[in-house]
Amino acid sequence: MTPLQQLVAAAHAQDMAWQPDQEALTASLLRPAMPWIIDLLGRLRRETDAWVAAASSRPEGYPIGFCAVIRDRVCAGLLREPAIRDLVARGLSLRPVFVILKDRYFQNAIQFGNLYIDVANDSVDPTKPWLEWNAVRDVPYENVGDLTTLARIAASYHRCSVHPNTFFPLVAPMVPFVAVFEDGRLGLLHFQDGGFLKDLAAGFPHLRAWLAGPAHQLPPLPDAHARSLAAACGGNRFDEFPFEFRPSSLAEIAANAADYAAAFADTTQHDGIQAVYDLMPTAVRRLQAMNIVAR
Repeated sequence: MTPLQQLVAAAHAQDMAWQPDQEALTASLLRPAMPWIIDLLGRLRRETDAWVAAASSRPEGYPIGFCAVIRDRVCAGLLREPAIRDLVARGLSLRPVFVILKDRYFQNAIQFGNLYIDVANDSVDPTKPWLEWNAVRDVPYENVGDLTTLARIAASYHRCSVHPNTFFPLVAPMVPFVAVFEDGRLGLLHFQDGGFLKDLAAGFPHLRAWLAGPAHQLPPLPDAHARSLAAACGGNRFDEFPFEFRPSSLAEIAANAADYAAAFADTTQHDGIQAVYDLMPTAVRRLQAMNIVAR
């Protein structure tokens, strides 16, 4: 597998699903062990809280926004425990998942057998209990895919207005939205790679469907923000921002998506896609640092 194919496989692995082969193991091995597993989860969560405090002087608002950090450290801690490793050796699966929960939240959680375990349940509302767990079949969730749903949930969850990314055509298939946040600042709405990677590997069915219809109903970026973005990035000084600024049509974005899909089908071109993918976090940070607001 190429590194890009490995990323795609990892993205698919974060989809949550009830697994028939896990049901008997969940009933016989996992559910009876949940009292001591909950105690273990509590210890790992407290250790994570202490680690974050030591590493960053406990940022204001913690644990809000630290869902992935908390989940990843607790999950890694679970896999270091001999008793948990024994359960895994006996056939129980343990992996991180990323889902849309209750049609309202983006949620980083853990699937252990056929149980859903959220160890950062307080990362949106700190008054909630830190732990929530349930049978996967009883959890109201969907896996990331449909872009109309993504735009709607992102607007509420990230408290922003969402608009089509028709300004950076090379990366628009990867990051199809720009956002204006509560403080008036503009940014690329790049918050989870799994949806892009899965869609890319399938030939972009979700992106194509969105571009063909719902994208036309999403409001364009307000003129004042568009002018500010053009003033900040229109000179295409790539030492300041790594991707070309060029206002484009939705049809152009669709054509770029077709080029990405063709490139993914040819493994010799995976390095080119990977290079763009690897630059995205830098681009997001640099655009944020420009502090682009309506002027």
